[in-house]
Amino acid sequence: MDSRTIGDSPVTAELPAEMLDSIRTARACMADIRALAEKLGDLTQGQIEATLQGFLDTGEDRALSRLLQVCAFNEVKLDPKVLCACTGICEDILDSAPCFALQDNQVIEPLLEAATAEALAFERQSYAAALAAELTVKLGEDPQPVRKVLWKLEHTTRAPEVQLIVAQSLRLLDEGQDPKQAPVPFWSAFQLSDLLPEHRPRTVVGGTYTVRRPVAKLGRNDPCHCGSGKKYKKCCYAKDQELLRDASQYAGTTRTDLKAKPGLVDDPNVVLDMRAHELKQLSPSALSEGQLHSGYQRALAFGMRELAFEMLCESQRRAKDEAFDLGHFEDLIEDVLQAGDLDLARRIRDHCGEHAWWRPQAIAFRFDLLEHPERFEPLERDCRKAVCEVSDEEVEFDEPLTRLAYDFAPRHPALAIAFARSAIASHPDRLFDNEMLLEVIRDARVDLDLQPDGDPAEALFDWIEDRGRHKKKVQAENEEIARLAGQLDTTLATLDEKKRTLRETEKALGTVSAELEKARGAEATAPHAAAEPTVDAEKEATLRRLRGQIEGLKAEIGEQQFERRQLRKQLGDERKKLVALSEPGASAMSPGATEETAVVEPAGRPMLPEYTDTFRKRLTSLAPPLTAKAILAAGRFASHEAAIWRHTKSLERLPEHYRIRLGLDYRLIVHWQPGKVLKIVDLIPRQDLESWIRRQG
Repeated sequence: MDSRTIGDSPVTAELPAEMLDSIRTARACMADIRALAEKLGDLTQGQIEATLQGFLDTGEDRALSRLLQVCAFNEVKLDPKVLCACTGICEDILDSAPCFALQDNQVIEPLLEAATAEALAFERQSYAAALAAELTVKLGEDPQPVRKVLWKLEHTTRAPEVQLIVAQSLRLLDEGQDPKQAPVPFWSAFQLSDLLPEHRPRTVVGGTYTVRRPVAKLGRNDPCHCGSGKKYKKCCYAKDQELLRDASQYAGTTRTDLKAKPGLVDDPNVVLDMRAHELKQLSPSALSEGQLHSGYQRALAFGMRELAFEMLCESQRRAKDEAFDLGHFEDLIEDVLQAGDLDLARRIRDHCGEHAWWRPQAIAFRFDLLEHPERFEPLERDCRKAVCEVSDEEVEFDEPLTRLAYDFAPRHPALAIAFARSAIASHPDRLFDNEMLLEVIRDARVDLDLQPDGDPAEALFDWIEDRGRHKKKVQAENEEIARLAGQLDTTLATLDEKKRTLRETEKALGTVSAELEKARGAEATAPHAAAEPTVDAEKEATLRRLRGQIEGLKAEIGEQQFERRQLRKQLGDERKKLVALSEPGASAMSPGATEETAVVEPAGRPMLPEYTDTFRKRLTSLAPPLTAKAILAAGRFASHEAAIWRHTKSLERLPEHYRIRLGLDYRLIVHWQPGKVLKIVDLIPRQDLESWIRRQG
């Protein structure tokens, strides 16, 4: 094997051919890995890494996986960059997992680079990001760099299983779970025995296709097809058995042959099924015409823009006098400029010569962005302050977006409008500045030959004002409720005090009554006593006074109880108002909304909904919980369930069309004629509702 560079030091790996063959022929089972680990036990780390690099260069995914499993078995700690590069080539996505248990925090950065590498499939990107999240939590590192990568993966279209991996990784970073207590096992904690069977599995020929024989069928005792004159079993039989195990869906061709020379068959799917490291080995001249276009698309999907350019050039060369769509080069140069590859973009521009681009100004501007980035640094600095909400004295008195709107207004009115709209949306609390920005927008619209009024920023400003008034109203109502609650508490405290006084008075009254009864008894036992009043006049007066006081207190208690009931009723009414104001439907609608305020009422017989192809395709790109919610909402709408109909509103500009609110961010569009038509049209983000209606209209 040639000398290769690992890290900063050159390493030479000279492995015997027999040892390389052992790696290539080993199978994914513990028995083979155990035997191979013993055979390779004397290799140095440098020899192993150089061998891995060789397999990476040649794209030998099976041999690479077996060597990684040997490293895990022998507990060889590999160079982090080499190990992370292996995640994109290894045969199975989990073949490298046990090796990461031996790594330290130096492996996190290379893992994040792999998670953002265009040449990796989505599943392998999410795998690398999940490993970075696990090791970040395990080693107590800063989670923010990993979280940023996961956020980017989260907000792009991915398969449900990829979204699940990303969501689980974000949850892991937020909760900081212990690997031993995590509900989902850490991949970096897997052992080889968890991933591999003990003995060799059965050989599986082919895949989801019908296999065809790569060699003719012969009897064991027939003359060999190579012309040697020997019996087949004595000559090429063993070699042909290896070919049969590598059979493809095309007669006379193996899967290995198709990967090396896909042009042997005229089938574009052969190229579309290839991985990035397999595409790198291809020569455009060896592909058929149909495969060239497929190879161009596949290379572009993996970020291999140089190869994509070569395939377009080969397609153009073969077209000769036939029409070749030069728009492919424009699509490619836009992608290349977006990626920041200035050298390749210049090569494409030179190749096309004087070709008039469909959007020459846009391409020229993108070249300017790359060739003269210093021109845009001040603008980026100002916008970054506004977007990141930097709070300092300069920004407080010189808000960047507002200043940019004024700076662009005399010469670039369209840019002035764009920055003014951004300033109003970014700082809704700056009412005075926003009023002045509306004047800037009106003047700029006149410069653009538009009516001064009617800009979307006006609707935004009105909504901000309505929201401010609504907040003030709610705040005043809350204060009034607090005042009433305090008044009620005071009244209840006073009432409790009066109840205590009443109980003391009643106790005193009982004492007086007992004395009175005692005096009356004494009078009855003394009939010959002197003629004097049977009850002392002073006690009678006291008794009458106490009884009058009791009656007064009872009357006062009744009045207080009535007042308390009135206060409680008033407090309940105010609380109901607050609850009503806090409901989503009661708040002011966002600017530009096209949703009607009237709630749809059920009518007609329930119908079986029909799903459009657009809706079906949309479901495949969304998260499973949202998909389930959409299907459930469609069924509830069809069955006239009252709960879902309360979230259903008509679309003013599309008759017989309705939207169903699914949470805060999505709307389900339904075409409905009672008793006639019920069609589930689409599921769109809330912010796209206006543009969707314009397209349909």
